[in-house]
Formats: sequence, structure tokens, C-alpha cells
Amino acid sequence: MQRIKLLFALAFVLITGQTFAQSCYNIVGYFPSWVSGGGNYINHPSEIDYSKYTHICYAFSIPGSDGNMGIDGPSILRDLVTRAHANNVKVLLSIGGWLDSSPSNTPFEAISTNPTAINNLVNACANYVTQYNLDGIDIDWEYPTQKSRWNAVAVPLGNRLHSMGKMFTAAVSESANNNGNNYDNVTMLDLVNIMCYGSDNLASSAMSYWTSRGVAKEKRMLGVPFYSGDNNTAEHIRKANMAKSTGGGIMIWDIATEYGDINAIYNTLGNVCKNGQNPGGGDTVPNNLAKHKPVKVSSLEPNPPVTIAADYLTDGDYGTRWSSAWADPQWVYVDLGANYDISRVKITWEAAFATAYKVQVATDTSNWVDVKNVTGNATTVNDFTGLSANGRYVRIYATSRVTTYGYSIYELEVYGNTSVAQAPYGGTRATIPGRIEAENYDLGGEGVAYHDLTPTNMGGQYRTTEAVDLESCNEGGYDLGYNQNGEWYEYSVNVTTPGVYTLQARVSTNAAGKSFHVELDGQTIGTINVPNTGDWQIWNTVSITTPSLTTGNKVLRLVVDNAEFNINWIEFSSQASSGAGNLALNKPVHASSVEEAGFEAYKAVDGNATTSRWSSLYNNGEWIYVDLGSAQSINKVILKWENAYATAYRIETSTDSVTWTPQQTVSAGAGGTETVTFPAVTARYVKMQGVTRATPYGYSIWEFEVYGAGLQSMKQAASMVSNNNLTIKNTPTQFSVAVRPNPASNIMTVQTKGETVPGILKVYSLSGQLMYQSRVSGQAGQQQIDISSWAKGVYIVTIGESRTKVVVQ
Repeated sequence: MQRIKLLFALAFVLITGQTFAQSCYNIVGYFPSWVSGGGNYINHPSEIDYSKYTHICYAFSIPGSDGNMGIDGPSILRDLVTRAHANNVKVLLSIGGWLDSSPSNTPFEAISTNPTAINNLVNACANYVTQYNLDGIDIDWEYPTQKSRWNAVAVPLGNRLHSMGKMFTAAVSESANNNGNNYDNVTMLDLVNIMCYGSDNLASSAMSYWTSRGVAKEKRMLGVPFYSGDNNTAEHIRKANMAKSTGGGIMIWDIATEYGDINAIYNTLGNVCKNGQNPGGGDTVPNNLAKHKPVKVSSLEPNPPVTIAADYLTDGDYGTRWSSAWADPQWVYVDLGANYDISRVKITWEAAFATAYKVQVATDTSNWVDVKNVTGNATTVNDFTGLSANGRYVRIYATSRVTTYGYSIYELEVYGNTSVAQAPYGGTRATIPGRIEAENYDLGGEGVAYHDLTPTNMGGQYRTTEAVDLESCNEGGYDLGYNQNGEWYEYSVNVTTPGVYTLQARVSTNAAGKSFHVELDGQTIGTINVPNTGDWQIWNTVSITTPSLTTGNKVLRLVVDNAEFNINWIEFSSQASSGAGNLALNKPVHASSVEEAGFEAYKAVDGNATTSRWSSLYNNGEWIYVDLGSAQSINKVILKWENAYATAYRIETSTDSVTWTPQQTVSAGAGGTETVTFPAVTARYVKMQGVTRATPYGYSIWEFEVYGAGLQSMKQAASMVSNNNLTIKNTPTQFSVAVRPNPASNIMTVQTKGETVPGILKVYSLSGQLMYQSRVSGQAGQQQIDISSWAKGVYIVTIGESRTKVVVQ
């Protein structure tokens, strides 16, 4: 994948215009993936003021000429999505940007003339949207050379996103100059972000031009540059006024840089459009309950290709599908893992759709209740909202086909709220609803003395007296602010199932070396001593494994022993599992292929090692991987092979299911039960990658088991303290980078710290030119770089997912 090549190198003067009253406006902010460090920068998603934005575009992913691409800083993107959605802000992935090859030779130009590359790009975008729970894609093509090339990419990409209920936006040039006319079919865009960084007259003509192109007022976002000190507040206000009179809001490049008074723009523009006030605003994106959940089907299409399998129904990929046998009736159901109040079911059919079918729910796979009875269907996307149903299983029961073939579904989605507090299938961590309460609290309108975490309300706001910002985390956590000695937080919960539970807290950098103790029903059960890892420590997650709890009401209290540090969130969750430590039991699983109906991938993780199994097609390179649901420290995989085993294979791991790292290579597999061990590694996804088959058949596995590494030394990323059955651990320190002095001249010192895995330190100019690179061992260290010949300006220093800006003067 190409690295980032930046951006807008024009002069900027803003526009004078009359104030025009409008109820609210969109504010689209671009957040660069490489930003980190420096007092002038918003360098982490936690520092963004989400109340000011309706949409945030994470910039950029750069596709290759083959249409494939990766994500720069995936953990940053996940954090951004979590925080933005908690504040009702949409997040889009921006692809493209200004490149060295712009405008006539960008990757988009090559992609647009190659149907395979177009398909790759569309699939990559759709996959990332589902993988990261994004609200859409923003394409930043600077600048298409032909209308036909723009349409070849934009039309299928927009259609795919819209079929998913997601947004498709674009950053476009300011006028017919810079190939503006070649952005064709612009009415399909949900927002048009106009890159106008020129004179007052240019801004005025830009809005007129895009008006003449048929772009509705509420979709026209006028560009405001905020990345350079020579853009002053007066110019920014003039452009904000222009947006008020001729458009629906502004786009800001970039929201990580704070030159000028950005609040003056917000005050000039007015209220942002949230809570569905207009089509560009919108509500928090719902969570697809069916995503990656296990499914069962009545049949598979005869001799299915590799893109057809039962579990593809819930993989979040609109390029894969399930297809049934060519007969009536057929059915498919998804196991949500717990009972939910179901309000929406969405079915995206392939061309072989059902003209008549039922949407049904059940709590036990036996007593199905009809929720929707469909007859005369003639479309491939059926999105049923406003439903009122309750159950764990959702079934599509089809009785009439539109073709002579079977039924074929790309994706089955289910939306709703938790209705019963219970752990999902297979012991996936589940937040237990309860009440969080603090000794000190703020009654000033935003905080309350306590917050109820009910089954249908896991969100909301909460803070203590000293909290500096509010945040609602996805899994029942709240930004609880700074704490004085002796202050406490209580988590009250009704335990309905006996077992061992986890109380988890996330503490800030300044908690290093400090402590707090935990009480259960008034009795101290242990003390958490936060490890002191020095100045390079990042947020640490510490967790307590409770003694085995009986049913009934429990009160766990966290008492602060050392002022002052920040607790970002607290969560009480179940890790109970019938798998006796097998982290893969009943977890979502994916495979490259399925031999035939009856040998689906999920049967390799169902706990049955005698009568159910996964079997692949008859090829050497087939694979199967399991999604553990969250990052885990693992060091062992057990494969229970059927007779069709692998003589050669690899165990690989991943944190994003995109980039895989081999952990152990087996070159003399003997079948039967094989135990593969390796040094502990943190991963969410674990794969068996076949290399060579032992038989003419495929690979066949009774059970695919994954086991945790247990408590490791801190060097292996899990320091611990043990006290009264209490286990405390913290997350590993990843690569980090810092520069001093900043600003710098002649010589700058770059200090790095991280794991023992080597990394590459790189420095880029804002034009995307690679100025410096070197290999670092991963140990704490520093190096000096001669910058005496570099031009004055801003440079990006990167290593791994850590990045910072440095000003050279």
C-alpha cells in the first residue's frame, strides 16, 4: 500500500457573506491518521470536542492500483468510532488525498479501467465499513481525468454503500478547474465537501458552481482550512458566513490542527445538526446484533463456490453470500447469543431472492413466532424497521423463489436492545447491567449521583466533581474524571448466574505507581498496584477476577488510595464459559470454503469433537480462523483433526483479521490431536492456514481450540499482582515515539520505546516525501537526525501506529 501523500497546497483566503438564519448546519471534520504529539495539535480521539461535529472523516487510506488497501492506525480508528458514536457523531473513512501522482496518475485512474480492481476497492470499502462500524466512505479523488473513470468507480461504490444503509461522500475541487466537471453523478453523494482554499471570489464561485451542478444546499459543505498559521480568524469567519448563506455547513481540514480561533467559526455558523434534525446529521449508528454470530441453514447450493457458505450471512461482507438448494422451503437462522428486544431486521438478497417468506424469532429454536409475513416481494434489499419482537434466534423462512435456483442472501442484519442480562454464547465477555455510583458527583445538569445501567440503557453520561470531560464508552464505561484520596466508585449488580466475574477499569498515564483497593460487599478483596512503566506509559486497563460469586445483589467498590489519577471507565462483565478455558468455544468463525452442507465452519468450535466438524474444499491453501471477540493473550492452539488432516500448516494471529502474523509453522503434521504452542501473543483472530494436505480430500477439523497464555511477565505484556484470588493485569505498551526539541532546528532527537519486535521509524514531509527512515530494535532508545538541510515546516514522525508532528524552523 502506498503511504500517505498530502494535501492541499493552495493559498487560502476566505469569503465575506451575509448571515442567513438556518436551524442547524453540518460540520465535517477531517482527522489525519498520522497526528500525534505537540501542544498545538488535537493528537488523540480522546481530545476531540465531539459536540462540534456531525461527521468526522478519518484520513486517509490509499488504495493500490489493484484496488486493495489497508488501514493506517487501526486502533486509532476504532477508538475514534467508539467515542464519536457515543456522542452521536458519524465517522467515515476517507480514501485518497493528494498524492505525488495527482492529478493525472492517481491509483483511482488505474482502478477505474480495471473491473477486477474496481471490485476489489468496493469490497475493501464495504469490509472496512462493517469491520470498524463506520458510517460510510468519503472518496478524495484529486482529480478525476474523465467522467467515465469517475463513474466507473463512484457508481458501484455508492450503490454498495447505499445498499448497506451507509453514507457516500466526496471531497471535490472548487470549480470546473482542476477537472471539477469530471465528478459526474454527484446527486448520488450524501455530502459534497468542497475543497475551496482560495480567494473570496473563488469561494463564492465555488458555491455557485456546485449549485449549478444540482447539489442541494444541505449537501454543500464549504471548505475551511485550519492547518496553517497564515489562515486567520477573520478569513475563517467570512467563509463560515458564506456557508450559512449558500450551503449546509462546512468541512474543516484538519481538526487536529488549531491555528486561529476555531470556536469563532462554531459561533458564527451556529448549531450543528444532530439527533436527526436533517438528513446530514443523524443518530448514533445502531449495532448489528447478528454480525459474526453463528448461523444455521437448511441447505447449501450444490457444489458451492468459495464465496458461498452459511457463515457468510453474518460476516459483514456484501461480496460473500449463502445460497440454498434449489427447492422450497428453505430457512436460515442466526443465534444472537442472548435474548434481545428486536426492532429491525435487514436482508440483502442476491438476485435469487424470495418473493414470499417470513421473518421469525424464537428463544429456543423450536417455538418460532412470526414477526413479518412477506408476499409479493420484488426487491433485493428488505429493511424492516419498527418491529416489536423478543428472542435469541432470528429466522428467515422462505417459501417462494423468484428464480429456478435457490435462495441467496449476502447479509442478514438484526438490530435491537438487550432484554435479558446474560452472557452471550460461549462466554464472550458481556457487560452485566447494574448501577455505578460515586462518593462525589456533579449535579450541574450533566452529571448525576449514580447511573443505572439497565438492560436497554447501557449509555448515558456520568462524571465526578473533578471530571474534565464526559464520555460514554461502548461497553458500559464512563469517563469518571480525577479522584482524591479515599474517593470511591461502586458497581451494584444483581448476579443471576453463579460464577467468576471481572471488574475492569481503565486508568490514565499518571496512575503509574499508584493504587486503589477493591471491596466486595464491604470486605476488601485486594489491592491494585498500577505498574510504574515510566514516562512512556499509555492508558492501562487493569482487571480483577472476583472469587466465585453466588447469585443475588453484589456491591463492588473501587477506593482510590493515591491522588490524583484518572479512571476512564469501569465495567463489570462475565467471562464464564463452559469451555474450560477454550477461548474459541462457540465464537464466530470463518473459513475459506466448505466441502458441502453439514460441514460448516462453526462446527469446528461447537465443543463437539466426535460428531460435528468443518471440512474444506479439496485444495491445499484452505484456511479457517476464529474471532475471539476481543484481544486476548494466547499461547496454545489444539487441533483435533479428522482423517483428512494437514501435513503442513501454520498457526497465524491477527488483531484486525487483515494482517496475519505466523506464530508457529508445522511441517510434519501427523493428524489426530495436535497441540501447537508458541510464545504468548496478544491477538483477537487465530487462523489455521493450510499448506499441504495429507489426503486427496480437503482439511477436516473436529475441534479448533485456543487457550490463553495466563499470567505473563510484564515484558510479555501482562504484569500482575495476586491477592486473595485477585488477578490484576495491564495491557502491553505498544511502540511510542517522541521528538525534542519541538520546534527543532539543525538536529532533532527522536526517542522510541515499544515491544521487542523491530519497527521502522519514518519521517515524512507534508507533501508526502519520505525524508528519513531507520530500523529500530523496539527497545527504548533515541537517535539524532540531522535536519539542517530540511525546509521549514511541519513533518510527520511515525513508527507502528504511533505518530507525532514536529515543526522544523
